[in-house]
Formats: sequence, structure tokens, C-alpha cells
Amino acid sequence: MNSHPLTHDQLLVGDRIDRLMTVEFRPLSGGLPPGYVEPLYQVCRNHHGVPLSMLAGSKLKNTVGAADTVYICTGAGIAPNLPFGETDGPPGAAVLARALVLGLGCSVVMVTEQQHLAPVQACVDVINADLPGSAAVTCVAFSKGLGPGRSEAAELFAATPPKAVIFVERDGPNAEGYFHGVRGDFRQPEDVGHVYLLADLARDNGVLSIGIGDGGNEVGFGDVRAAVANAHPFKGMSKGGFESGLVTVTATDVVVAASVSNWGAYGVAAGLAYLCKQIELIHSPGMERDLVEASVRHGARDGATSRQENAVDGLDLEGHAAFVHLLSALISISL
Repeated sequence: MNSHPLTHDQLLVGDRIDRLMTVEFRPLSGGLPPGYVEPLYQVCRNHHGVPLSMLAGSKLKNTVGAADTVYICTGAGIAPNLPFGETDGPPGAAVLARALVLGLGCSVVMVTEQQHLAPVQACVDVINADLPGSAAVTCVAFSKGLGPGRSEAAELFAATPPKAVIFVERDGPNAEGYFHGVRGDFRQPEDVGHVYLLADLARDNGVLSIGIGDGGNEVGFGDVRAAVANAHPFKGMSKGGFESGLVTVTATDVVVAASVSNWGAYGVAAGLAYLCKQIELIHSPGMERDLVEASVRHGARDGATSRQENAVDGLDLEGHAAFVHLLSALISISL
């Protein structure tokens, strides 16, 4: 268990955030596996023992200072269905980056892989236009393959040592080294950027790491992989026949499970907003629309349907804007 002392009020507000970010809108058939959101969340909640959003927010607030750098890693999916990645991930990573810059005064480096760079950069451009003065979030893109990934991860860590590394909807490998989607489909190691290696470097160097996901295949779930596989609708089986299944072996200090990975990132930002007493750390419904639309214009697709449309995980843009409105209202009332 990886817990953190939280006050009574922080626990209450954290529970409110967690309940909101785990409301499930998945179709009963066709898209992503239904009925999985709550069991996945409960695995992670049992592991940590406290609300996940507030735990992650408090860890960041107590670790990161104004002179520090945070990496936020995102981007999931490959061709042919998701050649430039999906709409779940880049908006959430951008929103969390904005909250960290505004709330903690740190610098943020967004890390993705080369084929996902255009939609990630588009989301970064949206938040950079909203950040004050010289504050700016930058982007770095990894090449495909394990060898290049090792070199690029080591070079980045050495050039700009981070105080924290966060993953938002970023696939991690299983025990055999293959990357999977939540449905069990797999990707060859040479077809993927090995951004997860930054989690390994974080662990080796005592750097805080946080994983945010909605399937168990994403970076962060390694320490709870057996329980995640047991909770999965088809027990985490890989369609490639790999014995270790689809759940990643890559762990992080804190793992946050949500209905949509973007919502998990928004939940952590909301936790920070409460802890910093800054409601403006939560983005607006208008910015939510701008972020999703920007990612779609630059090639991102809905991960549930593989359609290049303004939707995330099967839910339309107005649904996500409504979530942001409710989240902001929740924190406003709590403050």
C-alpha cells in the first residue's frame, strides 16, 4: 500500500472527485468493455487506501516546487485504427500540465511518440495560449523501438532531470514486452515508442511517478496487475496469446483509475485546485471543447470508435464539457 496522510476534508473532497471521474458512460456492447470502470477503480483504491485524485494531487503539491520540472507522458494507439493516437490522453495531459504550471509554478515537458506529436502539440498550443508571460509547456517525441527509447529516455533524464513523471493514457508493456489495448489487441514492440522507460528511470532515481488510465494496459498498473486481470471482463487475456495477458508490468508510485483517462487527469488537477485553493486550476468547458477539437484537427480519433470526430471514448464533446462543469462546481462548493 502506498498511502499519504490526508485531512478529513481532503478525504471527503477526494471521494467526491473520485466518484465523479468514475461515472461510466460506456455502451453496453460494441465499444470499450462495459462494467469494468468501478472494479478497476476499486482495485486501485484498495491498493492505496485513500481517494486516488487527492492522493496524486497531494503527492505533487508536496514534491514539486517552482524550480522543478515535471514530465507528462501521453499518446496511445497505432495504425490503422489510430494512426495519430486517440482523443483520450492529450487533452488530459495538457489540462494537468496547465494546473501544475499555474498552481506550483513548475516547468512541464510533454513526452509522446513521434506519430502522436501533432495532436499532442495542438493541445499544448491551446494551453500555452492561456498561460501567463513566459510560462510554456514544451514537447518531446520518442522514436519507435526499444533501443532508441532507451537512449532517448536516458538523454532526456540527464538533460532535464524531473521531480515527477506522470503518465496519462500511455500504454505499458506486458511481461513479454508487448503493448496492448484494453480489448486485448496487441502491438509489436518495434511499432511503439517506449516512453514507459521513464517510469523505470523514475523508480531507479527515487522520482515520484503517477500513472493515470482506464484499462489496466496503461503505465501505472504494474503493482496491481493480478487484481486488475481478475477484475477485467475477460480476465485480461491477450489476443496474441501471451501468457501474462494485456495488463502492463510497469508500475508507478500512485495509480489513478477513471472512466476516461482524461477525466482521471482532470481529477488530479481538481485535487490540486482544492489543495492550492485555486479554482482556476480547473479548465473551462470552453477549453475542453478547444482541446478535443484541436486534437481531432491534427489526426486524433475516438479510441472507442476509431472515428476522427469530436468525441472521447464514445461520449460526445458536450458530455465531456458537462463533466468539466460539474467538476468545477464540485471544487467551488468545496472551497
